[in-house]
Amino acid sequence: MATFEAQVESITSIAIESSGSVPTQAQLTQYLTDGAKEILNYLPRSKQSLFTTSNDLNGSSSSFTVLGSEIFSVTRDDGTINQPCRAVSPALQGRIRDADDMMAATVTDPAYYVTNNILVVVPTPTNAQNAHVQTLNYPSVAFGDSAIAKFPDDAEYLVVIYACIKAIESAFTSEEDVELYTPILAQLRSDYEKGLQGLL
Repeated sequence: MATFEAQVESITSIAIESSGSVPTQAQLTQYLTDGAKEILNYLPRSKQSLFTTSNDLNGSSSSFTVLGSEIFSVTRDDGTINQPCRAVSPALQGRIRDADDMMAATVTDPAYYVTNNILVVVPTPTNAQNAHVQTLNYPSVAFGDSAIAKFPDDAEYLVVIYACIKAIESAFTSEEDVELYTPILAQLRSDYEKGLQGLL
């Protein structure tokens, strides 16, 4: 299968190089990555769940870095079942740790907060009572790739269309004959919107 760079070049007729072109390969990589994130965010949660990753927290690893991903769900084992954790502001972490406070987190009513991109579950997970963090991870998509892991196959073409739109928009800044791109840009925008609606 052709690389994403080759697909974008074929659709837009823009020659993309490592430097000196508009856009560059690095810019195309950013467009592809941004497009994949936008498309994942557009999916309904029922479809997003198909592309999540589960991460276990226990006595040896009781916190989780959430940089580059979206928290989908957090649960904690109470010894019998997995209890959903309620999200609280980091400013309330003292209160959820205080057993005498009405907001106190317990094994049957656990909580979590995120501070500095670190997710912390309270009460602290143990080896016997793990916590489970389900995240929607946003892929990094490079110009030389030809597929995207943990991404809906039927939506990959939309990532290419998104990147084509951004490539043409950036080419407008250096291209004198912008009217050459106007019809194709309008068509790509229409195709992109229709494609997004088809994912619902």
